[in-house]
Amino acid sequence: MTLPKVLKDYKKKRAGVLFLALFLCLFLVVSPSSFADFSFAVIADTQGNNREGTNFKVLKRLMELIKIEKVAFILVCGDMITGSRQSSKHSKELKKWKDFIDGYGIDAYCVASNHLIQSETSDNIFCSLFEFPENGPDGLKELVYSFDYDNAHFVAIDTEEYNNFHDISNSQLEWLRDDLGKNKDKVIFVFGHDPAYPRIHIKDSLDKFPEKRDALWRLFKENNVKVYFCGHDHLYERSLFEGVYQLIGGGGGGHLHTRPEEGGFYHFIKVEVEDTGLFRVTVKDIDGNVKDYFEVK
Repeated sequence: MTLPKVLKDYKKKRAGVLFLALFLCLFLVVSPSSFADFSFAVIADTQGNNREGTNFKVLKRLMELIKIEKVAFILVCGDMITGSRQSSKHSKELKKWKDFIDGYGIDAYCVASNHLIQSETSDNIFCSLFEFPENGPDGLKELVYSFDYDNAHFVAIDTEEYNNFHDISNSQLEWLRDDLGKNKDKVIFVFGHDPAYPRIHIKDSLDKFPEKRDALWRLFKENNVKVYFCGHDHLYERSLFEGVYQLIGGGGGGHLHTRPEEGGFYHFIKVEVEDTGLFRVTVKDIDGNVKDYFEVK
């Protein structure tokens, strides 16, 4: 190879390297959010009318779809199992559910619910099987908690305190006021079991105590909460109340409460969060079909 040819090839390679370096620099400047984006999934009400206490047939299919989405974690809005007043049976059902989810290698953050709180020992069973942040109010550690992920703040509330079902205690409201107030600069998501505004379980959800429900919603509104995820009604429904979305995602495997065209289909919710604060919500049914999609800027 002649010297001019070598120099020419060298210049071409050098130009290519410089172009690649310039492209990477522009990518980092223009798209810094691409490294901070993340997604999570939401499911609820996976219980089944069988000996296992869970509808594993539906849950397996939903988890396979969620696995494909490569989410960072899952929010589970309660009623994972049918539950039992018999402690040994209750514990066995819940442990089997947990072992099944653990097999997918995706962290799951759960909340208590009516099927999970069946007796005085139910709270202890729940807390002994799961390890959630212990930053909640006294008496509700690991049942009420919060955590951060990138630019977002997540809060789990307990709508089913034993012998205080469907009510939000004053201690929980005070803790929530403090927790939300410290995190207004983040994108805030709250999840619990009972809807604040149910379609099916009327007066058998947070609306049973409207004053407490309204106090809770005021806290959401005043502290920039974007979405409240819940279950209990076995269907999908998107609602907007005073600027805060309520997403009922109770289609995880329990007996559906209405027709498919009215939201009665098995599903999961996926939320994609950008570090700009924008997030996208996609709802997919058990066949992977998109049933709802919207963005919040």
